[in-house]
Amino acid sequence: MFWKRFYNLCLQHGKRPNPIGKEIGLSSGIISKWKNGGIPNGETLMKLANYFDVSVDYLLGLSPYVKINGQLVSMEHSDIELKAKISENIELLNNEGLSKVADYTRDLVASHFYESAQKTKEEV
Repeated sequence: MFWKRFYNLCLQHGKRPNPIGKEIGLSSGIISKWKNGGIPNGETLMKLANYFDVSVDYLLGLSPYVKINGQLVSMEHSDIELKAKISENIELLNNEGLSKVADYTRDLVASHFYESAQKTKEEV
């Protein structure tokens, strides 16, 4: 759960995990451990929560709430509600913003397939 949330937050900020880790003083080795199922220590969780402006509970999967445009949003909304919010925001974007959304969604889909493959490996 941690890796999925961390990775998605990185993408939302338009960056990859390693550059964000470097910004807050972490090695790429630590990030690799997270990708393989590790969880950061308390101090690092606080740094990440502050960097992304989310709660530690959100990072650990203990809370479904995340801030989007300064508002707390439950990630347990129905698909229809989420698609409506996305559509509203997309209408406000210029070409550069639309390009970033396209890149983000491509990476998000790729991370979903990565997670599905990992779950399949664990089940075998």
